[in-house]
Amino acid sequence: MSKFGFFIILLLIVGCGSPEKQEIGQERQLSFSLDTVLVDPGDEILYLRASLGYAELSADGRFLYNYNPTDHALEKIDLDELKFVEKIPFEREGPQGTGSFFTPFFLLGEDSVLVAGSLKHAAIFNLEGEKLSEVTIQQVLEQSGILDGGNRFRIKSVIPGSDNHYLGFLTDWSAKFMELIKVDASHSTLTKLDLLAFDKLEEYRVTQVNGSEIIGFLGSQVLLQTGGKSIVISNNVFNELYVYLPEKDSLLLKTYESRLTPNQKTPYYPKQVDSDEAMERIRATGMAEINFERLIWDQVNARYYRFSYQADVETVEEDGWFSLSATNVRVYLTVFDKNLEMITESIVPQLTTIPRTYFVKDGAIWIFENMEDELGFLRLKIDL
Repeated sequence: MSKFGFFIILLLIVGCGSPEKQEIGQERQLSFSLDTVLVDPGDEILYLRASLGYAELSADGRFLYNYNPTDHALEKIDLDELKFVEKIPFEREGPQGTGSFFTPFFLLGEDSVLVAGSLKHAAIFNLEGEKLSEVTIQQVLEQSGILDGGNRFRIKSVIPGSDNHYLGFLTDWSAKFMELIKVDASHSTLTKLDLLAFDKLEEYRVTQVNGSEIIGFLGSQVLLQTGGKSIVISNNVFNELYVYLPEKDSLLLKTYESRLTPNQKTPYYPKQVDSDEAMERIRATGMAEINFERLIWDQVNARYYRFSYQADVETVEEDGWFSLSATNVRVYLTVFDKNLEMITESIVPQLTTIPRTYFVKDGAIWIFENMEDELGFLRLKIDL
């Protein structure tokens, strides 16, 4: 499954396919209710500094596995019982070692996990921390030559139901997206997907310079999700997405029309800035305009949800450091059926902050909430 954490990342992706424009037919009304639950940690101090950005949900939705980088261990949390279960330690070095980097990791079935923080050390482990087999993703990439010139492959997904097949993004040294890549580690082959329709994301890419030196980049968010029957690639700029069809190695583009929000950000971003303050102003502009989040799959109701939001944002300076302050946050929810046809959309008045980490369990959206350094969740229930 894909990560459900929300982060601003400096990645771009481009895509191709045949567009299918979707519009809402007769509007269906949404209503919401919200409650709060708290996880009993027992004697454990759970790792919350990453806001569950290093966590994966089991396929049945019962267990959450949260990586603790301090202890190099997975914290297993029972979401049915709302309590900490156990800590699963892993070794960094030696025959059973994962290498120094653990994330990203991907749960495989009920009893194993792919640890791919370092592709050179990518391996499958059981949930007792024992190495079962190595995965030769890095070797396939190196043999193909696509990493020449400083290019990087960022693994994003294990293709569900496949045997040793992985999806990821190829980026250049500046984190600019180049291609979508499928790696077949069993047969030492890879497939490149030359993507075109997301080229317009380049209009939102900003370079920060200091004189003649390039010191940073700001790009668009691109998200990959594998719940339900579809593998979905979307972005935070445009109201559209791609469906990847693994059996054909092809992409289908779907675009939508919102009645509540703009369908894209305004493309007036400068190509280059020369200060931290200017970069933060652009970041604030991006947050104030519409932001489309990743899709999440509701197994119980066989439908997808997607948050989007707008906010009033200002740049705050303190001791020479710049940060963003968001107020008057407006959060929206769009509902899609299992075939990714848009059903309806609504503002969510119960949510007044930007949802950062969330997933669907038992037909409700669980949103991470740090409650005085204890693990809690807001549970948003949806009536349609």
